[in-house]
Amino acid sequence: MPKNKKKSRKRPAKRALAKRKASPKRKASPKRKAPAKRQTARLAADLRAHRGGVSPRPHAPAIRGAKARKPKKAKGAGKFPNFTYHGGPVIKSPQVRTSFWGALWSDAAHQARAQRLNQFHQDLLQSGFMNVLSQYGVGQGAGKAGTFVGSNFINNVPATLTDPLIRSTIQSAIDRGVLPEPGNPSSMALVIYLDETIGINDPADQLVLCETTNDNAFGYHDFFTTTAGNQFYYAVIPGLSDACLQQSCPGNDAGCSLHLAETQEQRQTQVASHEFAEMTTDPELNGWVDSANGENGDICNGESATITVGANTWTVQRTYSKTDDVATNGASFCLATAPAPIPPLKPGP
Repeated sequence: MPKNKKKSRKRPAKRALAKRKASPKRKASPKRKAPAKRQTARLAADLRAHRGGVSPRPHAPAIRGAKARKPKKAKGAGKFPNFTYHGGPVIKSPQVRTSFWGALWSDAAHQARAQRLNQFHQDLLQSGFMNVLSQYGVGQGAGKAGTFVGSNFINNVPATLTDPLIRSTIQSAIDRGVLPEPGNPSSMALVIYLDETIGINDPADQLVLCETTNDNAFGYHDFFTTTAGNQFYYAVIPGLSDACLQQSCPGNDAGCSLHLAETQEQRQTQVASHEFAEMTTDPELNGWVDSANGENGDICNGESATITVGANTWTVQRTYSKTDDVATNGASFCLATAPAPIPPLKPGP
């Protein structure tokens, strides 16, 4: 090959090299700050669940997704030092509604029980039970912890429900004006009572309630985002008939968190108080919770007690008091009432 052609092939490379050397260095474009993550995104993976429930076994948790893990080294006093606040919402001033699902609620006996259950929720808000929940940022004690705002009946409900079907029924009720749209942040606490003909069979979501086999809960609480973009908090209380208990705890009434000696009303108010304590303090399972031992209702699951408000006496379940756990170094921590509002814990909401 001729020499001049060899040189001509090299020249562009030299010019390009010189051009590159002469070119000023490009400044790196500043990195954009990532949008702030929601508090829930910073939680451990086993705390990102959103449903708590009532186990048929005493003192057992029934939380979906918050897998039991080896507890961190205890940093505080008490039996449950890992029951702490995880940054999520609490319902500071619950607006309580009841909703009665199923055709049986239309007869006289069920109508009378519905009125009694409504009275229970009104009395619960006026009772010392709320003095226990004040430490978690729910209200300011008895009579200053929210309002009972009403009830409704939904008769046309399938005999077997799933949690997605429950959510779609709630959304339909909102669309029809039967239930109001919750605010933002939401303060609504809806308690759904199913009649005795309705069960829940949702193995995909680990929910089997008052079915003929494989029952694993007496109630639960959950939430979803409405089509308007607001969080809707709800709890589900099944009929809790004798048959339901016998299916959930076959041949083991003594080892069950509910008992055949209790009336149906007593079972329902006991479970409702458990769920109310949890759905207000931990509506999205990222508020007050212990990943191994569950929510405040779970720690005391099955421990029934009574409260008296005026002429009415009601069966409730004791709930966990972290303040008492720390003060007694684990000797006493399950309370039905407190004589005065327990001051809010820090850190807290």
